[in-house]
Amino acid sequence: MKKVFSVLLVLVFVMGLSLVNVQFVVKAEMNSIFAPGDWQVPSSVKAKAVDVTAEGAPSYLKLVTNGISINAPAKICHQFTGAQYDWVAEVRQLVDETWVKVKTTTTLDNTSGESYFKSCAQANKAGTYALFAYYHVAVAEVSPGNEDTYENSDKWTRGTVTLLDMLNNPAPEWLDLYSNGIKVTSIGEICHPFPSGVRNMVAEIRELKSGVWTKIKTSFKYIPPIDGVYMACAKAPEAGTYALFGYVSH
Repeated sequence: MKKVFSVLLVLVFVMGLSLVNVQFVVKAEMNSIFAPGDWQVPSSVKAKAVDVTAEGAPSYLKLVTNGISINAPAKICHQFTGAQYDWVAEVRQLVDETWVKVKTTTTLDNTSGESYFKSCAQANKAGTYALFAYYHVAVAEVSPGNEDTYENSDKWTRGTVTLLDMLNNPAPEWLDLYSNGIKVTSIGEICHPFPSGVRNMVAEIRELKSGVWTKIKTSFKYIPPIDGVYMACAKAPEAGTYALFGYVSH
């Protein structure tokens, strides 16, 4: 009995030491697509992983790492492969149940001999932080009064860029908007680049009909077939407004 008690005492002591020792590398969430690897924190700062949710963040953001709690101001960084596929990273701090944006810089880091994108932010206060991301949609600027004559398909293979009113014409809540809206005046194929390199990304082209984004059959191919750009394509069944949506499946 005394021996068992001694073993338990040693275990408690070891566990206590592990709590005292600072972990400078905090694991990201399991199987993170956009942000694999670890949080990078200065060795002088105490840091620990914390479970967080996206509640309190804008709806367009995806939570791509676990949270990190630090006890002092510090520059915190995390690998961010999503930058290769037009995703934008934002480090945010949890303040009174709201995720507050912190200035974030994403750069290509090759100091270790292997190049990868890294997102960093200067955390000016002790607290809880996490990395979020959103898909960047380039919005073309149209001079007032020229909306109907402005011919620019952005990344679409054809069509006229149009501003979308997602507030009054929302898409299903699980979908993210991956493109500008376009108007086409005839039946025919429309295509838009799609970052297929990101695992578990799903895309679908939809048509705006009577205020509802209606799914149409979407296929994928390289245009041109050799050394081309991977695109999501669909046959527009009629003249109308279309956009590319998608989501990350788990």
